[in-house]
Amino acid sequence: MKRFDTTAAINYIFILYAFVLPLSRASVPILSAIILILFVISKDLKSQLKEIFSDRASQSILLFVSYYFATIALYPLDQAKEAIRYLVPFLYLIPATIAFVTLKKDTIYKISIALMLGIFISNIVAYGIYGGLWEKDKVLIIDPSPFMHHIQYSTFLAFAIIVALYRILHSYPLSHKILYGIFVISSIVTLFLIKGRTGQVAFLVGIFILGLLSFKNKLKAIAVSMLLTISITLGAYQLSATFQERVTMFQSDIENMIENDNYATSLGYRVGVMMMSVKFIEQRPIFGTGVVETMPLMREEAAREFPNDFYLKRANHLQNQYLQTLVEVGLVGLILLLYMLYQVSSIPIVSKEYRAMKITLASIYILTMISDIQLHVQVTIGLFAIVVGMLLAWSRLEEDRYKKSI
Repeated sequence: MKRFDTTAAINYIFILYAFVLPLSRASVPILSAIILILFVISKDLKSQLKEIFSDRASQSILLFVSYYFATIALYPLDQAKEAIRYLVPFLYLIPATIAFVTLKKDTIYKISIALMLGIFISNIVAYGIYGGLWEKDKVLIIDPSPFMHHIQYSTFLAFAIIVALYRILHSYPLSHKILYGIFVISSIVTLFLIKGRTGQVAFLVGIFILGLLSFKNKLKAIAVSMLLTISITLGAYQLSATFQERVTMFQSDIENMIENDNYATSLGYRVGVMMMSVKFIEQRPIFGTGVVETMPLMREEAAREFPNDFYLKRANHLQNQYLQTLVEVGLVGLILLLYMLYQVSSIPIVSKEYRAMKITLASIYILTMISDIQLHVQVTIGLFAIVVGMLLAWSRLEEDRYKKSI
């Protein structure tokens, strides 16, 4: 009887994971668990673990996750349970390390296609909601983000658009370029229909970076990148009422803070929690206030400092991944987070396409984590894990080819 091939199964699961991720938050815990189980029962477990622990990017991921869980070791049982529930999303990073040692070359490309197909279906659903063809619970016509919050949806769109644009510009058959073009147009329209300023800004930064990566002449690259970025921004402002509204709202938020001392706005909330965080950082700079204590303490501080602010008194996170990590688990945690981002950005890749994908992923996440807690949210930590896993696997395959050629 033929032995069950766990590696092949893991490859298929990753393709499925990439496809359903833009369509279902529930896919993240379910498919992450299946991947982990298949990996644990693999006949090559020992050698694969050795390979994972010898890779710096994989080490950095495991260090970051392990440190967060280690900080709750001294909690009483009831608090420990609460902390574990809060930290579960970090476990969804682990499939990235499994992908590193299991993904095959053909699978890596298929994963990217599956992800884009899932996003394209999500775009169609968004258009239907916007056009009034159908409804979805808790989704508004003015912000048609069907399966996740608009910050996370805009992050998906920004990343996928830049990857698809790169493929249009570089050595793909015409038929593929047409399909990628349809995807890019549909995704850009969706990006500026929804209220995700975070992803919109990340997309514009990504366009600039894409220009730099696409031209050998750096002066020409900078000029073209700036022209593209400015043109898309002005075009979106003229054509998208939602984008125009968000730009106006940003200006209004600043005026409200300065002139009226009013922080009950999107930007005001971010500034307010940043101001309050200073006190806690000064009190416990090295190890932080703890994952359980941080937000109750923040709400108590808000009741004193902002007694009339409805939102700050009910704050449930700090809307900034770096700040959240620094306040919760201190400088040690922040250093480990930055180390992980550095190692991911430093994954050695020869392929221009996958190197561009790495730069795109790193740029978008480094930027968007200023605006939200991307690694605490199922879908965006799932996207990060899948793409990092693809990059690690590609790097491994390149290294294997190099060793065979010697």
